[in-house]
Parts: sequence; C-alpha cells; structure tokens
Amino acid sequence: MKEKLFIRINSDERSLQWGILSGDEEGHSSFTDRGRLLIEDIETLGEQVSEQTVVLMLPAHRVKCFNEKTPTKNRKQLEKAIPYQLEEQILDNVDNQHFALGSFDAQDRLAINVVDKQYLAETLEQFKEVGVEPDFVISEAACLPYFNDAWSTLIEEQVFVRQEPNVFWSADKSLVEELLKLELQRDELSVSQAIRIYATEKQELNLDAVPGLATQYEVIEDTFQFLAHNFDEAGLNLLQQEFSSQKKVQRNYGVWKLPAIAASVVCVLGIVYLVSHIIHLNQQYSNLEERTLAETKKIYPTLPLTTAKIQINNSYRSIGGDSGSETSFALLMDKAIKAMDARSINFTQMEYIASRGELSMDVSAESYDILTRSQRSLESSGLKASMRNASENGGVWSARITVGLNK
Repeated sequence: MKEKLFIRINSDERSLQWGILSGDEEGHSSFTDRGRLLIEDIETLGEQVSEQTVVLMLPAHRVKCFNEKTPTKNRKQLEKAIPYQLEEQILDNVDNQHFALGSFDAQDRLAINVVDKQYLAETLEQFKEVGVEPDFVISEAACLPYFNDAWSTLIEEQVFVRQEPNVFWSADKSLVEELLKLELQRDELSVSQAIRIYATEKQELNLDAVPGLATQYEVIEDTFQFLAHNFDEAGLNLLQQEFSSQKKVQRNYGVWKLPAIAASVVCVLGIVYLVSHIIHLNQQYSNLEERTLAETKKIYPTLPLTTAKIQINNSYRSIGGDSGSETSFALLMDKAIKAMDARSINFTQMEYIASRGELSMDVSAESYDILTRSQRSLESSGLKASMRNASENGGVWSARITVGLNK
C-alpha cells in the first residue's frame, strides 16, 4: 500500500489534523506519523510531503451533495448545464460555485458535489504556497463507510451522516435527531431503517428514540484514522475542471525523465557521430581527389588539369562503350568511394588505368572481413570489383581493389 498523507481541516477552519497512513503485509493500515496544526502554521506541513498521495478533507458543511437526473451524459455539456439545473436549490449565485461531477448510479442519477469556488481556490493556494498539492479533495463526510443495508454516522463535536454513496451531511448534535426523523419521512420507508453509529467512548448520542430507526453502535479508537481508512479513491474528487490536479502530469514527466535524458544523450551522440563521419568522409574524399589529380598529372603532365580530366573522361567513355558513355571517370571514383566504408579503410595509393577504364586503389584495414565487405558493397552498387594481393602485416590487412563498369 502506497503511503497517503491525509489532511483534515477541522470544522472551526482555524486548525487541521494530518496523518501519514501506511499499510502492512496483512492489509492493516494505521497512521505512522500524525499531528495537529493551526492553519497559520501550515508551513511545517510541507516537511511531511514526499511521494505520498495527498488527500485533503474539507469540513462537511462546506460541501453540498446532489443526485440529479440529466438529459444528457456528455460531460462537457453537463459541466455547462448542471449549474443552471441546480440554480433553484442553491442559495448562492451559481457563478460563484464549483460543480464537481461524479458517476451515474443505478437509478441513472448523476452525483454532484458543490463547493464555494473562492473558498476552494484560496484553500488550495494556501497549501500550494507551502509545497502541498493534493491529489484528492473531498468532504470529510464522504469518508464514512457506505453500506447497502444501512446508513452510517460518526459522532464527534459535529455528527456526520451518510445515507447513500453521494448523500451525506453534518449537523450539531442537538439537531441530528430531528433531521433523521425528517429523512425517514422523506424516504417513506415501510420498514425500519438501520443505522450504524461510530463513536469513541467519550462521545454519546442516543438515537434509540427515533421511530423507525434501528441502531447499531460500534466503538472506535480514533475518528480521524477511521475516516482515512474508509477513504475511497473511486469517490467523487472535487479537483475537476479549472481545479484539476497538475501532479499527475508532473509525475508522468518524472517517470519519463530518465528515459528522456537517455534519449537526448543518444540523439546528441548520434548527431556527433554523424557529423564526425561526414567530416571524416569529406577528408578522405579530399585526399583521394588530390591523389587523383596527381595521377592525372602523371598521365597528361603537359596539359592543364581541367583539359587532362576531360581527356581521361573521353578515353574512359571510348573504352566503356555504351555503359561508359553514361559515367565519367570522376563519377566512377565518386561511386567507388561512397560504396566503400571509408571510415574503416585507409587509401594509400590510387591509379587510373585509362586503357582498361579501371580505377585501382591500394587500401588497408584492421581485418580481412572489412576488405571483403567493401568489395561486396562495390558490387552491390553496380560496379565490377576485384581484390588481389591481400596480405596481413602486424595486424593490418592490405590489398589492391580494382573497380570498373559492368559491361
């Protein structure tokens, strides 16, 4: 069980209780740490927050609950329509109220909780300033246990009653008896209604005299822990619409933080490798081009370089026939270099044999496999390639690779 930090604002709204609920291997849960604070001293509450789920319980009198039949189940439409549907039942201006929507029950009624918008905003901001951001905000009365066959009530200074999943309220002790009588009359029960009464030994409330109410008392040791233990995450959360919690998004970012960093590093390394590979290829190409020009000078020492290259190309085309007419000497060299793994191979000498239209290259590499791979790459690129004089010396393999056009 993941730890939960429960914060309960007391009915006086000047103080609060907090407790960290943890579970053991047998499924039992209890507060491992707890305390009481004045609202003005809540900065110390920030010290208790780590990775727990944070549940904020509001005083029951702050939250009104309704169950309404609706003409649609579209959530976006309901968010706009519900305030005006409840306008006659709410004394305050609906524009100043926050309407949180729950689920539909078996009778197709929508669960709705209403709380003053300014009060909720100020409360959340007050906690946020000390580093406390709730995951759930609920009425304390919504944490009473719910039973299909009985109501439930908790006796403290105030009395909390829960009749249905989304029917709960609070009242002074002096009013509870009369209010329960009204509820029994409203429900028009033909048989007695059972109610489970939870209280510490210090708290007493005798409801045995209420007609039609079958009571069952149970003593509990700690009312706050009792409410925390019965909290249900599937219940109606007031953090909706403009009050939606941002912690889920932040946590999802946190989950992906390390993978994102790793991916970024991989991308950076990939870019660095690609750039360095391009630089290396360009250097190799430049070196080969310089050697090619040097060889060109050997063939036609008296001609300008441009004229000599044209002369070589013309010779190559005449030798290559139709195939050669589509590919110049410079293009042959370019295709050969691109087909070979220039990063793993060193070029030591290049020779163009004009009479055969072939380009011979003396190359070296760390392994024979690299040389044969380069030969296969040349052949795959559409060139005729052969390798000879392969030999190994001091861990370095050298050979002469000759390329030409396939006729």
